[in-house]
Order: sequence, then C-alpha cells, then structure tokens
Amino acid sequence: MMKNIMKGPVLLVIVFSTAILVSCGGGNNKAPATIEKYEPNWKSLAQHETPEWFEDAVLGIYFHWGVYSVPAFGCWGGRNMYMPDGGTSEAWGHIEDQYENTYDYVSRVYGTPGLEFAYKDFIPMFKAENWDPDEWAALFKSAGADFAGPVAIHHDGFAMWDSEHHEYNSGDMGPQRDVVGEMLAAVRKQDMKTFASFHYYTNWFFFNPGRMLSPYKTDVNNPKYSGLYGPVRDVKDPWQNEAISEKFQKAWYNNVIEVIDKYSPDQLWFEIGFSDPECIGENYVTASLAHYFNTAVKQGKEVVVTRKADDLPLSCSVLDIEAGELNKAQKDVWQTDIALGTNHSWAYSPDAISRPVNMIIDEIVERKSKNGVSLLSVAPLADGTLPPSQVDALKELGKWMAINKEALYASRPAPFMKGGTDKWKSGTIRFTQKDQFLYAIEIGNEILDVEDADRYTASVPPVAPYTIPGVKPLEDSEILMLGSDELLPWHVERGDLVIEKLPSPLPCEFAWSFKIRIAS
Repeated sequence: MMKNIMKGPVLLVIVFSTAILVSCGGGNNKAPATIEKYEPNWKSLAQHETPEWFEDAVLGIYFHWGVYSVPAFGCWGGRNMYMPDGGTSEAWGHIEDQYENTYDYVSRVYGTPGLEFAYKDFIPMFKAENWDPDEWAALFKSAGADFAGPVAIHHDGFAMWDSEHHEYNSGDMGPQRDVVGEMLAAVRKQDMKTFASFHYYTNWFFFNPGRMLSPYKTDVNNPKYSGLYGPVRDVKDPWQNEAISEKFQKAWYNNVIEVIDKYSPDQLWFEIGFSDPECIGENYVTASLAHYFNTAVKQGKEVVVTRKADDLPLSCSVLDIEAGELNKAQKDVWQTDIALGTNHSWAYSPDAISRPVNMIIDEIVERKSKNGVSLLSVAPLADGTLPPSQVDALKELGKWMAINKEALYASRPAPFMKGGTDKWKSGTIRFTQKDQFLYAIEIGNEILDVEDADRYTASVPPVAPYTIPGVKPLEDSEILMLGSDELLPWHVERGDLVIEKLPSPLPCEFAWSFKIRIAS
C-alpha cells in the first residue's frame, strides 16, 4: 500500500496560460489511428493508448461480493478461518469483540474449520435473494459514477459469472445468477462504462493454511474441491508461493478470456501477480491483453487496463494504488481503489459503515486535481442489499456531484510552470482546469488516511472576503460558485484574487467550487 499524502497548507503562486494540460494516459506511446491488430508482446501492446473517456472520468464504483459475504468476515476470511493462531485483516467488530480470531469465530458459530465445516459450505448460504442489479446501477449513476461493475473473481476462487469451464461459479452455485453479466447489462442501461476486476492469481496460495492444518486432513486437501481451493500440494508456509503450475496459469487465462468474450467490460483491473517470480507467465498475460485490445477494436470501443504496483508496463496500462495516493499532480492519469466503508471494509461486515461523506468527496477532489480517478468499493450483504449507511452516503455524494461534477469531469490539473512545482493546490484549495476555465475547489479540511476516518472533521466553509492566492482572472471575467447563478464581485490584491461576496446560503455543504474564466 502506498501512502504519500501531502499534509498541511502550501502557498502556491499560480501562473496561467491558454495552454491546457493534456494527460497522456497509459504512457507516451500513442496508438496510430489505423492500428487493427495487437500482437502478444510488449512492443505491440505499447501502441495501445488510454481512452479519453477514462482520462475524463472522475468516479467508478465496484463491489466485493461473494461467498465471504455470508460469514461477513472480510474477503480474506476464507484463508483466515483455517489459521488457529489468527491471520490478516481480521479487525471486524463482531469477531474481535467476541472471539479470539476468525478461526475461533467459525469454530463456535459454524463448526471446526476443515473438520466440521469448510469454506465451500458457505456457498449454499450465498443466495442473493434480494439482489436487484438495476437498482444498484441506478444508485451508482445517481452518485456520479462514470463506470461501475463487480469483482469478477476474488482470491477465494469463486467466479461471479455463469462460467462454462470454471466449476465454482455463481451461475451454477449459490445465487445461481450471472452476477457479472446482469450487473454489466444494468450498468450499460445507465449509460456508464463497465468494469470487472480479477484477483484470482492469489488463489494459488490463498488456502495454504488449510493445506497445513493438522492433525486431520481438511477439505482444502481433497482433490475433489481443487476447482475452488486450487491444486492440492504440500506446503510448508502459509505464504509459500512456489512456481505456479501450467494448468493453473491456463485456468487464469481462460477466466480472463471468457469474461472478455461474454461481457466486453470497458475496464479490466488486475490486482497483483504478474511481477512476482514464477507467477502467471508472460505468454498468458500478453496473450490476454492482446485479445482484449483486439476484441475492442473489432467492437469499435476503447478499453483500459489498470493494475497495481509494477505488474504491467505503463505503456499499455494505468497505475492503480490501493487505498493510497500520489503526492503531486501527474501528466498521466492514474487511479486509486479505496473502500467506501471504514476500517478498509472492502467486503461486508456489520461494521462496514460509510466513512464521512465529506472525507470521500475531499479525496475525490484531491485525486482529480492530481489527474487521479477514484474507484470506490461498496460492501453488499449476502442477500444482495447494500448497507444503509453506504446507500445514504452514495445519495449524499450524488447531491454534491449534481452541483460540482462540472469542476472535475474532463478536467485536468492546473498547468505546470516550467521549472517550478505543479499547481494543484494552495492550502485547502484544489485546482482543476477545463477549456478556458479554472476551478478552485475549497475543501475546507485536511486530508487524512482512511484509518483516521473517525477523526475527520466538518468542512470549514469559505467566507467573504475570500482569497485565492496567485490567481489572476481576465479583466472582464465572471466568477461564480457552482450551484449558484449569482455573479460574485471580485478584485485582485497584491497578485491574489479576492472574492468580495459569496452566495447565501452556500449551494452545498462541502467542497465548494469556484468557476473562473482565465482565458479568452
């Protein structure tokens, strides 16, 4: 996880020109307009360019939903339930307040893991009986999302689509519904771009603790269930990650190709695995990307691949940072995926309540001012409903977006000054630029890490006279605050813009956006 959030006010002198910063997306290698075929090698794949729709985007919404939603022990609980001494990501209130760890929780509520109860036994309990994908898609659209979709397959090896070759899938088991297919269809109805993420590589070692559990043999060690748990083998360490078998690599590849061919998502997001030694082979990775890009060309659509860390070359992909930030504006678009809920609650637990809405909005503004896209993860219950606090938060976010999204969508960071620092913030103000307009967004707060959500304070609203350092509008510029038609009187004082009067009442509760013409 990368966390380089810059904190504290920084006074910037901003010089504007008529030039607009143009993001280069996934690197500097731009694809010729006539390209029709990508070969499965990095040189050919480097010709792919990041689509403008993604460079323009502000927000995506996805969801961690699956078998792990039944016990509500987080998406790593399927691993942790086989660890008597405890595992990672176990800080859920209903577990740590009442039980020693996830193993103890499963033992006392369901049965001794591996002996009386297994992870696979949660599958029939995952029914999604109240799921309405159209309702979710409409909510995501109203929240201001530009793209949305599901985690297609997580570390636990349960595919959330109706698969022809992956045995453990939501079409044949559990909900007996094609979650990926139904969700992407609903998203398209709302005129949003579609998204699907793959986390399957980790399945290779995810259930290692179950393979090591003794003195008895667990279901994880039964070849009958290798379609869920991965191939049976002897391991000596919970994190042992020996060379991945050819069969498993091919299964990974087949999953990716099937989702591309059946559902044609506009964004594919790969979590981890390609840069590790002896992992998914380069031949499978390049072949899957070439197939994705070539399929998009045939369909006349533009797609994007996002990835974590250094798993793929930036020449053909976009950087994604899990719950982290970059510390300055970037020429190339990037993305952060982060939980909407507190405590890194990617998947549902009873304490997966929403973080403060102003915190979420401030982060979205902060990222976009640095050319970053936000990808929020919601945490559905096993029955197919969303936590009420997260629904309320998305509705509140939508109210803000209806007023202020103009300042973010299709904008770029304020222009760079040659030889100087990038101009993306001044104190609590964040800047974007679009066409001849500068947007100065007053967040009225200090950005905090997701772990500090309980310390996030109310946003401090702007008051007149309100100063924006270093900004010099055109002489006849009309300045207004988004959400209000009132023209705001202003003057320049010692090189700073001073707005003499503000709308009353202010048009929103946080992150107030000023629209300023700075070029003719």
